[in-house]
Amino acid sequence: TSTIYDLAKREGKRLPTEDLAELAGYVQVPKTCRSLTEFLKAFEFFYPLLKSAYAMERVAYELCLDMKSENVMYAELRFAPVLQATPDFPMEEVVKSVLSGIKRGEAETGIYAGVLLCCYRSESPESSVETVELAKKYLGQGVCGLDLAGDEINYSSDIHREAFRLAKNYGIPVTIHAGEAAGADNIKKAIYELDARRVGHGVRLVDDQALLQHVRDSGIVIESCLTSNLQTQVVDRIESHPFAGYFRSGLKACLNTDDRSVCNTTLTDEYALAMQAFGLTEKDIAKTVEYSISGSFAAPALKEKLLGRLKDFN
Repeated sequence: TSTIYDLAKREGKRLPTEDLAELAGYVQVPKTCRSLTEFLKAFEFFYPLLKSAYAMERVAYELCLDMKSENVMYAELRFAPVLQATPDFPMEEVVKSVLSGIKRGEAETGIYAGVLLCCYRSESPESSVETVELAKKYLGQGVCGLDLAGDEINYSSDIHREAFRLAKNYGIPVTIHAGEAAGADNIKKAIYELDARRVGHGVRLVDDQALLQHVRDSGIVIESCLTSNLQTQVVDRIESHPFAGYFRSGLKACLNTDDRSVCNTTLTDEYALAMQAFGLTEKDIAKTVEYSISGSFAAPALKEKLLGRLKDFN
């Protein structure tokens, strides 16, 4: 909230309150949240403040500092450049500013971070093609992959097929938000039509046992987000979340924050919640971290280094 406050003052934007504790109520999901669509509305408050190189560089840099304080070794950070772009701040400049902030953050903290560029369901197919072209241009220079994000209830992935066909031709690895608020068919589309190596959320995978078996056999990683799924009412209570069942059945299910700020959570919080709710042990958590590393889009040498550090920890 302090960063949002500073950015608003810098842009001369009026805030509804000068109190940072009260301001948090505008930028974090309320307890009354009941859907993914409502969850996404929280972003509308601060997105207008992120339409400059200064803002995007700063938040990328500060995110690295936050992760270092939590002992994160490696992270893949995702955002949709189309949502920050303006006529005076084109998508490529958005990407470059984020990469600049991450580079500074990596140098200062020693962590490793990759960027996933998100195509956005409610935006045009042309914007998705442009996003893929940017991913191709900066792949291996900070960008590590692509994603498709946004409201999957009201917007199909169909209009973005051409963009992900290009991504496959370019050899760009893909993860897709799917099966969060909509059904297992969206997961099937993500895998078979968009060539997803990982699935974000994947809560509804449990509804299609044949697809679940394929995901398990193929080693596709499920990026579970416990707190977020509670907030969006994808599950009504933590005990109903399929993560533990996925993990114990041999699926490569790992734990993620979704959005740290909007969800008001950390990766440590997610690990603690999984241990408390499902009885996971430290050894189990280490296994989910192993799935995260092996399923990441990091370069092979970096994966080996991270897996070595995890082995030393154990």
